[in-house]
Amino acid sequence: MKNLFEKFASFAVCLSVATAFTACHQEDAPDPQEQIVHEDVVVDLNTTRTLVVNLTGNGASAATVKYAGQSGSRDGNKVTFENAAASGKINVTGSSIIPQSVNIAFGERSTLVIEVNAVIASTNIVSSNDVDNNSNVTNDTGNQSTTGVSANFNLGSTGSTADYTGVSGSKNYSLTVLTQPVAPVENVEQNISYTFAPYSVVCKPDGAVFTPAARVDLTVDGVGAIGAEGIKFRFENTTEEASKTTVSASDVISADVPHFSTWNVFITATCTGITEGEEVIKRGALVNGDNTVTFDQKVGFSSSEKGIIGVWLKMAFGASLTTVPKTTVINVTGEGSYAISQPTYTISFKAGAKTFQVVTYGEPTCSVTYTGTVVPATEPEVPTHNGGSND
Repeated sequence: MKNLFEKFASFAVCLSVATAFTACHQEDAPDPQEQIVHEDVVVDLNTTRTLVVNLTGNGASAATVKYAGQSGSRDGNKVTFENAAASGKINVTGSSIIPQSVNIAFGERSTLVIEVNAVIASTNIVSSNDVDNNSNVTNDTGNQSTTGVSANFNLGSTGSTADYTGVSGSKNYSLTVLTQPVAPVENVEQNISYTFAPYSVVCKPDGAVFTPAARVDLTVDGVGAIGAEGIKFRFENTTEEASKTTVSASDVISADVPHFSTWNVFITATCTGITEGEEVIKRGALVNGDNTVTFDQKVGFSSSEKGIIGVWLKMAFGASLTTVPKTTVINVTGEGSYAISQPTYTISFKAGAKTFQVVTYGEPTCSVTYTGTVVPATEPEVPTHNGGSND
């Protein structure tokens, strides 16, 4: 432990250094001889919040998107909201599509990308009379091709009879498969389980009751590798489960449902390991004064998984790996260079019998090396943007 004299001497040295730096800054004319090399000074990359909504599905072109009540700038099926609110609801609507909505919050994140499945209801309509006589009900080819899931229903599979007392409106049958959006997870933790429903089946007529429960068959790429122990077929967001749920090696989920409504295919996956790394995404030179820096932030996830696991990953992490342009301003009192990096996380999961990995990216940071007399601010100027949701 330092004695009192040593403590006083250290304080005096620090005070004299601080006074010298303050004097140089106040005079605004630093002495070149006083300049020193500052290496690896970490600078926060303050930028405006950006939300990107990627529309998929056969109703994408017909969909209207709003976030926190505002409209964004649209490029094809990508809608971007600059200067986005810290939290709010995404609403996706349209005259021909099934409405979708999701509440999100940025938290500590500066950028979010989320995929929203805009789906037109299946046009395969079968009358109740035909269904009562054991006709098949399937989702149409457009719904099958855009979701990768084929659905089939037949009352005769279990010898069921239908009661339409609780049906309000049309008694016609139809099946439409879609993915309902959820907010991406901000932080994944090891040994924690995460449950999402990659697919929902909108079963019409809502309110029809079956005795005994009637069979629904779904052909879904990748479910065979997971197995029945990793999959639940549940009524909306309740704990009510279909009975006799099985999963075949040929990727077919079969379940008996007591009534029609929206039924969800839930998958629970447990994080079994996380390996951290870092990736430099941009390097450049700095001049004395303000430096406007642009870079492409990596958002979303990278994985070789397809089928139902690929959709589950989109729900967990928003969207497949993409880049979003960002801008900030770094002020330094001398020439130098910068390196912008993002932490990487290689995450392992296990769902049923299936193990898989994904790479995700954290918030970018900036390391500055320069010659000058004043350390750059750790919170540089946040640039303003023209256009976007808040204009």
